[in-house]
Order: sequence, then C-alpha cells, then structure tokens
Amino acid sequence: MSIVLAAGRGVTQVVERCEAAKESGFLDLSSCQLMYMADAVYMLIKEHEITRVSIQDNAMKKFPKKFVIKFPTATILNMANNEIEEIPDEVGSWKSLKGINGAKNKISKFPDAIFNLENLIYLDLNGNLIEDVDVEKLYTSLPGLVKINLSENPLKDEVKERLKNQKPVKLDLIV
Repeated sequence: MSIVLAAGRGVTQVVERCEAAKESGFLDLSSCQLMYMADAVYMLIKEHEITRVSIQDNAMKKFPKKFVIKFPTATILNMANNEIEEIPDEVGSWKSLKGINGAKNKISKFPDAIFNLENLIYLDLNGNLIEDVDVEKLYTSLPGLVKINLSENPLKDEVKERLKNQKPVKLDLIV
C-alpha cells in the first residue's frame, strides 16, 4: 500500500507544481522522481506561458523533445542530475533560450544543437562524459556566452588547452 500512496503523492506534487506554473511561468518539476515527461503535464499547463523549466534531480533518461514545442518562450532550462544521454537537435530551434544547466547527466557528445542557440549566455555541462568539443565553433556560434562549465568531463588535454587559449576575454570558463 505504501507504494500506491507514494505514487499518489508524486502525482499530486506534479499537479500542484503545474498549477503554480500557470501563475509564475516557472515549471519546477525538480525532485519529483520523474522517469519521463507525461503528456498530462502539457495538458495541465496548456495555453500558459512557461519561461523557465526545471526537471533537476529526477531519473529521466531522455530529454523531453516536446519541451521545445510546448515552451517556445523558455529562457532557462535546468535538467541537472538526471541520466539524460543526449540533448536532441530540436533544442537548436529554441531561440529564446539563455541558460542551460545540464550538469551531472550522461551526455557523452557535446550537443550540436547548442551551436544554434545564439542567445545562450550560460551553459553548464559539468559532470558528464564529454571528451571533445569543437572549440572554434563553440566560440564563434555563441558570441554572447558569458559562462561555460565543462569541468568533471573526460575532456582531452588538447581540447582543454584550446578552450583556454581561444577563450574570449569576457568568458568565465571552468574546465
């Protein structure tokens, strides 16, 4: 019976947070023990503008692609502390996005979609499995980038050197 009660509390928590998001524009589904994003979430906040989304501290393995379609005006995405393996190409069309926290996931390849986020100013991908980054493309594609954290990744030494040597003056780089 305790599993059923816990599941019921989890559903109630998600519904309450969706209701709060209608007022605040901030969909905070962090620490909800989510393994995936149910369509019911999108139905609950239909026709409301969501500008910030947090799915931090869950057990999600896949990035919810519908985020890009359902939250087109989102500026902040926090997906830290999940088990997400990749950020899909669809994210590249999210033109209003200014900050991504994708720390402590299982991302093994630097997401190409990020190169299309021309308004991005903050990117945290620390604690993933990334070995390589197209440094030139990173710095030319994202001229507004103010802070990037790639620490705790198995980055190759030559990539770390290029990141440091080619870094724009205004950029706060953590490797």
